Amino acid sequence: MSYEKIKEEFIKSAEAYINAKRQPFEKLSGMELIDAKSHYLDNFQDYIMHLNFTLNALVEEHSISFQTLEEANAFQTYIKPTFGILAVKFTEGLLD
Repeated sequence: MSYEKIKEEFIKSAEAYINAKRQPFEKLSGMELIDAKSHYLDNFQDYIMHLNFTLNALVEEHSISFQTLEEANAFQTYIKPTFGILAVKFTEGLLD
């Protein structure tokens, strides 16, 4: 499996996680909504752990093995910007 395919699945998983966690917002308003958003943002570390777990699972699932440190570093360099994008996506629209 190509790195691009893993990246696509990784992004889909992250977006599904975000959408599921934000779904209750639709039914709330006022202070309840503010409290829910605050609680959501407090769980940022859980989201990062989810991203790490998902990425590791995808690499394992698709039998990606890095033969050298350079290969592992190349993959890390490739996927790192995606982590940043997904971190911003988690907070998007909530910190305004």
